[in-house]
Amino acid sequence: MKSTLGLREVKSMAKLITGGTGFVGAELARTLAGRDEKIILFDLFPNRDRLEGIEGKVQIIPGDLKVGAEVFNVVRENQIEGIYHLGSMLSVPSDANPWASFQVNVQGTLQVLEAARLFGVGKVVFASTAGTYGLGTTGAVTDETLQRPITMYGCGKLYCELLGRFYHRKFGLDFRSVRYPSVIGPGVRTPGVAQYNAWMIESAFLEKPFECYVSGETKIPVMYFKDAARCTDMVYRAEKEKIRTMNYNVSGVTPTRTARELEAVVKKHMPGARITYRPQPEVMEFFETLRMEEIDDRRAQEEWGWEPLYSDLERLVADFIEEMRSHPRRYGLATSGS
Repeated sequence: MKSTLGLREVKSMAKLITGGTGFVGAELARTLAGRDEKIILFDLFPNRDRLEGIEGKVQIIPGDLKVGAEVFNVVRENQIEGIYHLGSMLSVPSDANPWASFQVNVQGTLQVLEAARLFGVGKVVFASTAGTYGLGTTGAVTDETLQRPITMYGCGKLYCELLGRFYHRKFGLDFRSVRYPSVIGPGVRTPGVAQYNAWMIESAFLEKPFECYVSGETKIPVMYFKDAARCTDMVYRAEKEKIRTMNYNVSGVTPTRTARELEAVVKKHMPGARITYRPQPEVMEFFETLRMEEIDDRRAQEEWGWEPLYSDLERLVADFIEEMRSHPRRYGLATSGS
């Protein structure tokens, strides 16, 4: 018995990423693997193509956030010292099935926090969203702007921000979160109101016409997926005494650009891009309700040094194209383009 316990005590500690083979999770895993950290990826439907180049440096454990026993087991059995909780149902699927969204996004987060509390996890970073802002939001949003979400996704994420804050106060859990703007990058297939940004670039690269479902003057704050992974890693690594705000706004492309401005940048790189506009009324209604111009992230800047690497739209588009050209399998592209 003594020797068994001894073996467990010396077992190396690991970091857990829920949603670990997803859009941001896989990029975060790539960052941690580059530092030779031990990484466990917990995912309902693991996408191994996303892990191209780091397959041998990560461990994948299939699991469902809705199933408490699976969440508890992956934490208990793998000596988890820190959790990056990125797994969730996204905005459009959440509105289509709010009941499942509640189970995954809210109950799943509660189970992650409970597992952290019960098994001595040192730190939890939660991926929240600028979608926690909503009704009546105009202009620039700050960390003090009233949060009144209008989507099921935003409602769930806001509740979990507050739940994490409660676990910090009640149980001393080191909880931090970042509110991503709409995250864009290659290979995403899940529908979203801001996904026209990514699909415009990707369609042009693949030499396919793209009919944009918003007007040319529509704009929404976006962040490149590499910056999303980077800010998640940065807030995790920040010294505890510097974390005062706890739930942080983070910005991406600054200033926010319109669809027409994105089109102009895309055509600089791919002059043959065929882009038209056919705004969908239900999508435009969403943008009429939420007129978020910019994200003020000065708290993240001041407290842990946040600054996006892809705040410039030109740089983002150039890197987006290079990623697709260099790694077509990673992003599920039928062709590597030109």
